[in-house]
Amino acid sequence: MNMMQFKPFGAFYDTGHDTGCHEAVSSELNLGAGVGADDGDIMPQQMVPDLDVLASALVAAFRAHSHINNVMTHISGARWDDIERALHVILNSVAVPFGLSRLEANIIDLICAERGVTGRIFKPYFEMLLTRLLPPVQVAHLQAHILSLHEVAQMRDGRSGPAPGAIKTGVAR
Repeated sequence: MNMMQFKPFGAFYDTGHDTGCHEAVSSELNLGAGVGADDGDIMPQQMVPDLDVLASALVAAFRAHSHINNVMTHISGARWDDIERALHVILNSVAVPFGLSRLEANIIDLICAERGVTGRIFKPYFEMLLTRLLPPVQVAHLQAHILSLHEVAQMRDGRSGPAPGAIKTGVAR
């Protein structure tokens, strides 16, 4: 059946109480997995983003920003593949703050701490990227996850505020 052909929709005719949209659609049209699920949502959103695609998109955006490009090149030793792997770990919702590499911890600190010039640039830039790349629900989940990683790492390291000396000297990173 193509788009221009008409087929009576069983749910609107007296064909029985059991006939519903999922039966009419599943008979001839293939709209993908999960169509007709009884969740009440017209178009369910994927709750878990594709981390490979998201990490790659973030790396590309970081490389396009002159200041962030310089900082990320510095903290990674010019290994952008390491940055992509670190982002993949950070964005994974099952990541735990224990056992994070130094690069992963530095990136989390840049995302959350807002210390120094880079922190004040990086955090809003990262949030803007997420809102452009993901639906709002996924953005909220990722932000909460990354913030929890940062808070636990800060408690573990014994820091609960700006780095010592950051307020006096005005430099943090």
